[in-house]
Amino acid sequence: MKRSHLTFIVLASLTLSLFGPTANADMKVGGACKKLGKSAVDPSGFKYKCIKSGNKLIWDKGIKTNTSSNQNKVDPNSISFAWPSTTAKYITSVPIDLNQINSISKYGSCSGHNRDGYTFERVLTSNLSLKHYFYPITQFQGTTDKVKVFAPFDGTVATIQLEADKGGLGRPKNGNGLGLSTPLDKNILFSFGHIYFSKSFKVGDSVKAGQLLGYASMSDAGFDFDIDLEGKSRAPNESEVLGSIFDHMSKSVSDSFAGHGISPNEMKISIADRQKQPCDFNSSVGRTTADWVALKGQTIQTGTSSPQGSSESSGNTSKPTEAAKSNANTDSGSSNFQKEGQACDPTKGPNGKASDGTQLVCKPGSDGKDSWQVKK
Repeated sequence: MKRSHLTFIVLASLTLSLFGPTANADMKVGGACKKLGKSAVDPSGFKYKCIKSGNKLIWDKGIKTNTSSNQNKVDPNSISFAWPSTTAKYITSVPIDLNQINSISKYGSCSGHNRDGYTFERVLTSNLSLKHYFYPITQFQGTTDKVKVFAPFDGTVATIQLEADKGGLGRPKNGNGLGLSTPLDKNILFSFGHIYFSKSFKVGDSVKAGQLLGYASMSDAGFDFDIDLEGKSRAPNESEVLGSIFDHMSKSVSDSFAGHGISPNEMKISIADRQKQPCDFNSSVGRTTADWVALKGQTIQTGTSSPQGSSESSGNTSKPTEAAKSNANTDSGSSNFQKEGQACDPTKGPNGKASDGTQLVCKPGSDGKDSWQVKK
């Protein structure tokens, strides 16, 4: 081989090792990384990016590097992918003070904003909210330091998103995001979207079931806050994997909710029922009995009759009555369209749309901060 050819090969190899994505067998979601914005590919083909979470640099959730046109048609049952358990009961402590809560939205509701993806049962959904919102009783509405949130299990702080990194997102006093992991199912994150911490946390900190983590941030009387149960990694087609906390509660926790008039059986809207009554997230309708369940002794506030029709679960024999009409929307109150490059909050839903119809996705940019980017 000529010396010039050998020199070229050596230089090319060095270039790839210095600037191209690297493979790292020890890489994992939430694991420590060294250089902000650096990309790396693990042996299974997932590409990760080094992002900032709190004061630490960690690997993000990653995406599958397959870019073929059939990527979105992958059968999740035919690939090697770590799906969350559908049966594990790891929530051993009530994550909120139920005496402070007026009502809770159902998994699969039309409340807030679109948060779709795969269910833990591996069903791909669209145009619905696969999370639960919590609305406080009157005396705590609009507060940022009163509604308590607690660790749902013995676990570890896996992700932190500070308010300063959220960029406002249409909601004053947005609060911080906190994601917790449990050894009982290493494929999930239990996430609070809008809280102010009771103490300083860092990724890797241990938490104990029932430990006070902070207070829900609701800077306007119309705002609620959300709890998400997420797959630690996205599905190969980049869809989120989202479950309901009510499927993973210990008996003692379920009994605590039942004591306040909430049965796990009534907290999910079936996919079939939702398909019959599609969501309209541009509607000004607020909280309704179709999508929300009031706790014992409470009535659903700031809601009107749902234009979607009723899809109440059969387990709710005592329906809460609805209070005075209001156009208050749940969650952030943000506009219907997003702008490419604008800051975003992945805990509030990864999918968006520009005013010209371009599909956008919320993910880390080259600077490590989450922003709206064109979906590929």
